[in-house]
Amino acid sequence: MKAINFFQKNFYFFIFLIYFFIGISIVEDYGISIDEEFQRFSGFYWLCYVLEFLPFDSLRIEALNRLNDIKGFTLPNPNDFPFYGVVFDLPLAFLETVFKVESSKNYFLMRHQANFLIFFISSIYFYLIIKSRFKGQIVIFFGLLLYISSPRIFGDSFYNNKDLIFLSLVTISLYFFFETINNLNIRNLILFSFFAALTSALRILGLFLPVSFLAFLIIQKNPFKEKIFNSFLLLTFFLSFLILLWPYLWSSPLNNFLYSFNIFSKYIIKIQMLFNGDYIYSNRLPMSYLPVWILITTPLITLLLFMYGFVYCLKRLYSRVLKVKDDLPFNDFWRGKNEKKDLIVFFIFNSIFFYIILSSAVLYTGWRHLYFLHSFMIYLACIGLNLLSINFKSIKIIFFSIGILILFTFYEISKYHPFQSLYFNQLIQKTKKKDFEIDYWGLAGSKFLKEILALENSNERINIGVASYIPLERSIKLLNDNEKKLINIVGQEYNKAKYIFNNNLSEVNKFKSKKYLIPSNFRKISDYSINQFIVYEIYKKIN
Repeated sequence: MKAINFFQKNFYFFIFLIYFFIGISIVEDYGISIDEEFQRFSGFYWLCYVLEFLPFDSLRIEALNRLNDIKGFTLPNPNDFPFYGVVFDLPLAFLETVFKVESSKNYFLMRHQANFLIFFISSIYFYLIIKSRFKGQIVIFFGLLLYISSPRIFGDSFYNNKDLIFLSLVTISLYFFFETINNLNIRNLILFSFFAALTSALRILGLFLPVSFLAFLIIQKNPFKEKIFNSFLLLTFFLSFLILLWPYLWSSPLNNFLYSFNIFSKYIIKIQMLFNGDYIYSNRLPMSYLPVWILITTPLITLLLFMYGFVYCLKRLYSRVLKVKDDLPFNDFWRGKNEKKDLIVFFIFNSIFFYIILSSAVLYTGWRHLYFLHSFMIYLACIGLNLLSINFKSIKIIFFSIGILILFTFYEISKYHPFQSLYFNQLIQKTKKKDFEIDYWGLAGSKFLKEILALENSNERINIGVASYIPLERSIKLLNDNEKKLINIVGQEYNKAKYIFNNNLSEVNKFKSKKYLIPSNFRKISDYSINQFIVYEIYKKIN
């Protein structure tokens, strides 16, 4: 009996413990994404800058040597584009330098472990958010599972050093947002300001956090002087932390901030992307781009619960607006703290979602830049879960069905592993998946190289061509030293290649361009498929 009581009291501790050990045990399964070399370079670039102000000359020399050894990344050089946030990359560069991590396999593995750890911590904060909002344990439990079980989010949590770190920091900041709204004091203001600044220092879009907070501070029924005082404190703390956490602002805080804001609102890398069977330019996206990507890559159970919660919040807000009158005891847009939290989430989600669509914002390769909306979608899905628990008598049957669907989502994670970034839900036919960007992260490269090494099983150097714009040479860095010596990437010089790698990813219209056309003297000998969709193909030269 005591054992049962102990388990009940520590139920979520065991859930998080299991989740943590699963994550740590599979982190080595993931390949290197296309942006990680740039992220590492950016971390060392700014580490060297920060160390100029500190009396650690030997550490700075070591960091500078590592910086000079990094070559061949795709994104702009930080010398010319210094405004990218480094709240993840700089600490990882520091750890790599201090602990003298020499192997490329080990330092990328360390980055992946840190990536997962930060998302894992964010899941704890999301649990705290919904625990303080909902009373039903089944709502809290399912809500937590929905947060960690979306396949694309789950997979990216191991290697996406930008979008998933931003999502994680947004979730943590949202927790302190609610804590501060509920109990407005100096301590909470400082904590929220710090995490909002940390989020904004990573990606300037994080400014929506302090802006939203100020908006809700203003519409609350507090004395005018109190609103002004708290707004002043928030801005003071936030801006101080932002400058501290964003080294680019140190030399000229105001000018560099305004320049960064202007650059990120207008900066465009014009590329072609495959969307619904057509190649479109990143600066000419159809209005359907974001909604379609969310609809076809989010688990159906999440979509259904989210829509239920969304419609309910919309109807409730409409009702509240009609009833707002000064002569009534309740003249706010909410009734109590819980409704206030719901309105904050509903307001932020809609503001960002419709701004992105209506402003024709530039997005690349799916909706990964807006993965942070996942936190708000799952929160609204929890509202849907809560409504089901209140409104339906046969709730056990409904929750049993939801549980089965969530288990199916975990099965999908297992089926796609370690390529969860290729996941599509049941709204899209298997034959239609080829009409969308697939392995845009280039994760399949590591598995491909290991398969080639197993095929050859010799000490001779292997020339490999690449029928894709993915820089396959980066995947070599996850091999051990002996394996690295056996691989030579020749790109599109197919006449030199013995094998060709093809993952059907192209920055040009492959229906019109012959840039990645595989020569006729190569024959397909193998491919790797998930859910009847080809992830990559291996072609070998015919002797």
